[in-house]
Amino acid sequence: MSHNLDKPNSDDEFAELQFSQFDTLLDEGAVCISDTESDDDVLIVGETPAKLLPISAPPQSTLAQTSHCSFQPALPPPNSATSQRSPHTILPQLSPRPGSARTSASPTQAVSPVLQYPTGVVRLTRYQDQPITSTTVSLSDLIQPNLQKAILSTFVLDLDWLLPHFADTTKLLIVKHYDPRIDRRGIYQAGRLTIVHPEFADQRFPIMHSKIMLMFYPRHIRLVISSANLLSIDWTALGNIVFIQDLPLLDEPRELYGFGLTLAQALRDLSVPEQAVGQLDMVDFSKVKAQLVTSVPSMAGRSKFHADAYGLARLAQVTIGIRKSLSPEQQRDWLTTHHCCYGSSMGKLTPEYLSDFYLSALGLDSAQEFRHLLSPATSTGSLSQRVHVGFHTQTQGKVNKFGSSARQSIKFQSSYYFDNHFPQDCLYKVEPVYKDCLIHSKIILARFGEMGRNGWIYLGSHNFTPGAWGHLRGGSRATRKVYVNNYELGVVLPGVTFERIFGRDSVLWNGLAVPLPFKMDWEPYGRDELPLIS
Repeated sequence: MSHNLDKPNSDDEFAELQFSQFDTLLDEGAVCISDTESDDDVLIVGETPAKLLPISAPPQSTLAQTSHCSFQPALPPPNSATSQRSPHTILPQLSPRPGSARTSASPTQAVSPVLQYPTGVVRLTRYQDQPITSTTVSLSDLIQPNLQKAILSTFVLDLDWLLPHFADTTKLLIVKHYDPRIDRRGIYQAGRLTIVHPEFADQRFPIMHSKIMLMFYPRHIRLVISSANLLSIDWTALGNIVFIQDLPLLDEPRELYGFGLTLAQALRDLSVPEQAVGQLDMVDFSKVKAQLVTSVPSMAGRSKFHADAYGLARLAQVTIGIRKSLSPEQQRDWLTTHHCCYGSSMGKLTPEYLSDFYLSALGLDSAQEFRHLLSPATSTGSLSQRVHVGFHTQTQGKVNKFGSSARQSIKFQSSYYFDNHFPQDCLYKVEPVYKDCLIHSKIILARFGEMGRNGWIYLGSHNFTPGAWGHLRGGSRATRKVYVNNYELGVVLPGVTFERIFGRDSVLWNGLAVPLPFKMDWEPYGRDELPLIS
């Protein structure tokens, strides 16, 4: 069911900002953009929180740590100088390796352990009654000793559950979805905790849905990108997927490029203060093979300058690069690709949207280009049939072992399913690897070649919805623009192979197995089967 968010009062004490002021405020660590009404046809709400905690009333444990607890206004007071205005430090300067050009570590400073995940791995969240395995992870598992500070983002937040995971000395900067019913505009700080909201401009239903963690240690940074919110149910009662990579620090700062540059832009899009983003030039990204894919609302000021870097447009950029790296034979096989797309929230899909998504995910501009590359006589009428959309059935929702608390996080509006234009024949049943559990992950499997052996995988926060990936508006497809509603973030893992090992379907990337929360033998919905409608 859609959230009906009320428009904020026009006399709100926190001022509405124009994009021209946005970058300046990032440097000062205080950002606040108001949201106003706009078309809601792209609204897709991903989750319903099991527990919402208003940040205007933080936990008692948080208040006990500080004598100062206030909202900082977004705009500086009259006659204030930016260079003199520094009411608080959100994240202190990162401590590089001992002997670096910036600073030296204290002789008593503890040294972080050897990098656990130097080349990147995929893990699944561990259900509360599930045995510990090498393919699963809890939030506690991700937090190593000597954590100095962390940047976290989430759609829904439970501070009572989250804060005990971190030492009292760890500084936390949380980027949170803005809900006018419980949140106030501006930057919020209480002791070690700082909460900010990204820009929302001219939107009736703004959604900040990205889930990323950057954990700062004395000698490395841990990058975590997932589909899980920062609340208990997402880490103990729902199947979520997590990408983890440990990145060493450099001895000297280095100009950002590739993944590092894209990550810096993504953090700026989320209103992470520049003093924190600037620390990325001390990070070694040379072993990162994943490709970052983000979405930013089209009405946001930043999107106007980087419109080709988000949603479907960004996915196309990534897949064009993958296609160009293939051999001529593999490039021909590329045109046989099928996409299996799973998300916990269903969008307002149409056959036209599935075709647009399919072509974008191939890195092609049009159906005409597809026909030209394959065969002039090839019909494109079946392109939408190459997109299989996985979703839980009504029966699976009823028998899941965690009951309604898990079921409420799976969203499919009945008005979407029974719409005359919804392609019901694209729906496929997914069978969870862990029996009688529901899956909250957001995953795309792209398979091509003989037996679908080659391909790539997307994982992150994007549900398979127009609100997350964007939809095309305008005239011809070549001139149409992508319009996005949500903030989203995920990674594409290129060079994936799909194998049959010991009678089981397996996914390999970078020489390592990629665990999936579902089995790969999807089946079409039966005649009398219905999806889990909320």
